[in-house]
Amino acid sequence: MNDALASILATASGPWGLALSVVGVFAGYALRGATGFGAGLVIIPVLAFVMPFEVVVPLLSAMGVFASSGQAWHQRRHLDASSRKALVALLGWALVGVALGLTLFAVLASRLLLNLFGVFLAAYALWSLRPHAPPRAQPRRPVVIGSGISGAVVATLFGGMAGPFFAVYLDALQLGRARFRATMSTVLFLLAIVRIAGYGGLGLYDARVGALLVVLMPLMVLGMLVGERVHQRLSDARFQKVVAVMLVASGIALALK
Repeated sequence: MNDALASILATASGPWGLALSVVGVFAGYALRGATGFGAGLVIIPVLAFVMPFEVVVPLLSAMGVFASSGQAWHQRRHLDASSRKALVALLGWALVGVALGLTLFAVLASRLLLNLFGVFLAAYALWSLRPHAPPRAQPRRPVVIGSGISGAVVATLFGGMAGPFFAVYLDALQLGRARFRATMSTVLFLLAIVRIAGYGGLGLYDARVGALLVVLMPLMVLGMLVGERVHQRLSDARFQKVVAVMLVASGIALALK
């Protein structure tokens, strides 16, 4: 027991690092419970500050399977014919993205991945701060190809954050809130299973990841339950601006780490 605790603390850079990880996982999955995606936006920058990136990526992917499976099962009644058609189209191109992401993950150094993630995070946050036009119908095929491949590549390289890319396509379909969340949860669940298989083939699942899963899973469940209760009260515009500013700062710090 003492050896396991010592290993967890060593991986998380000590007690304060573990405490920061606990807060980050709770906050990230509260966001996930409220919106259907977005956990990676909060959790990956937090964990990347205190843990090796080769631990963060498989850890968050494993947690994502559990989170998405529960949401997908709970919301399965909202998956109608149009939602399933969108799911199949998005997943097909996402599998291409996973293959590309795993290839890059296997050849790129861990520190370079961390720096690339910092640059991507800051760029994404700055993009999200710009004024957005009201949702409107877009050409389906180019949107699904771009959303599926780019979201899966990012998720495979960094352990998450596919949701914002997939949301571009699902928004264009105007599925409505319930069908949007059901489709998003299902595609994230299936994508995470494929990524986990790939990470397993690369030998990334070790005792460190297993021990951290045991510690952080209860916080994931608690965060999602809280998020489910408060999702009707979210002030989207203000929340997005605060998160974006935090992501810019985190991205710059990670890029220079």
